[in-house]
Amino acid sequence: MALRDFLYPQIEARLILARALDADVVQVSEGTLAKEYEKVAAQITLSTRDAQRLNVNEGDFVEVGSKVGTVVVAAKLKEDQPERIVVMQPSPWAYAVIESMIPSQGTTVTIKPSKGPLTKIKELP
Repeated sequence: MALRDFLYPQIEARLILARALDADVVQVSEGTLAKEYEKVAAQITLSTRDAQRLNVNEGDFVEVGSKVGTVVVAAKLKEDQPERIVVMQPSPWAYAVIESMIPSQGTTVTIKPSKGPLTKIKELP
């Protein structure tokens, strides 16, 4: 591992959108501007192996960037998640970085650790 990779870890991955029932329930019951919705929708699921590469833990902030935008969200780790494939709930945070509304295409994103803060919904385009 190069010193640059150790000091400034980042990965390139394919972002896929996938609905999560818990986020849909909170969105309907509490509304999009609710703090509870932010907790379930402003996150990205990545493999534990990718998290190790980035030196991030569950709940840490990560910056997700693409050609169209950048957001800071919380990391959610999943043991059986394929490496270099990341998942976000269809939400304002995901829409700020995806390049195409065609789900099968996905979007190439760069993910790196962040000190935060979480991108607030009112700050999104």
